[in-house]
Amino acid sequence: MQKEELEKLIDGKPDDIKSKGILLFNAYLKTQINVKEDPSSQNYRNMNSAQEALEKFRLAQGGEKSDEKYSTEKSILKYLEENGWKTSKATLNRHIKIERKLLRQVDGTFTQKSIEKYAETWLKKKATGKRLQEGLDELQRQKLEAELRNLTLKNDRETFNYEKDRGLYIPREQMEIELATRAGILIAGLKHWVQTNVSDWIELSGGDTRKVGELINKMSNDIDEHINHYASSREYEVVIDSEPVDHENNPRERSPERSDSVEEIL
Repeated sequence: MQKEELEKLIDGKPDDIKSKGILLFNAYLKTQINVKEDPSSQNYRNMNSAQEALEKFRLAQGGEKSDEKYSTEKSILKYLEENGWKTSKATLNRHIKIERKLLRQVDGTFTQKSIEKYAETWLKKKATGKRLQEGLDELQRQKLEAELRNLTLKNDRETFNYEKDRGLYIPREQMEIELATRAGILIAGLKHWVQTNVSDWIELSGGDTRKVGELINKMSNDIDEHINHYASSREYEVVIDSEPVDHENNPRERSPERSDSVEEIL
């Protein structure tokens, strides 16, 4: 606290308040002089006590809290540990006396602001094991990755909607209805095929044509069993040529027995 601050603080106050303020302020100035003349541990403790008393007076009179000061490495180490900074007595001592990363004020003390700035620049947080800037860089990296994922998802969605508008996709319900319709046509066609050709099959095999009905039932049941097997939850690989075929230049396609290939994946 400066003299001007004290005068402003006690202006208009009762005489006893003014006297107490002046007494505490002079005591603090005296301890500062003692520290300069003899920077002993006892003098530093006296100065800290005087400073604390003056600060309590300031707050009691409605003043704002000043930048707290620390006079010993032990008090600084305690502050850093309480605020989640990772350090040690040896590290702090080296940073102050050798590397001069934390500097004393003219009165030999360390302000809280300078300690915080020192910690943010040179020390790591206990919770993350990283310096403050490294933690901010990690948060920034995570933010950018999240934004990239969102952009990719947005692009995929827009691509899908564009292709859907071009008619490259059909609704699942429509596809299932179409498949069910085609399956029904396939079953009816197979059964009709059996009924139409069964007599020829029997004659070719030299069998008894009077058992046509039994053969039809047997073959129809076999077809039903096959279709049920086909309709079960299994995976199929369907190979369909998507490009037009030149039948004149591709003898393989002239065969009437040729159809799309369907291979069951067991």
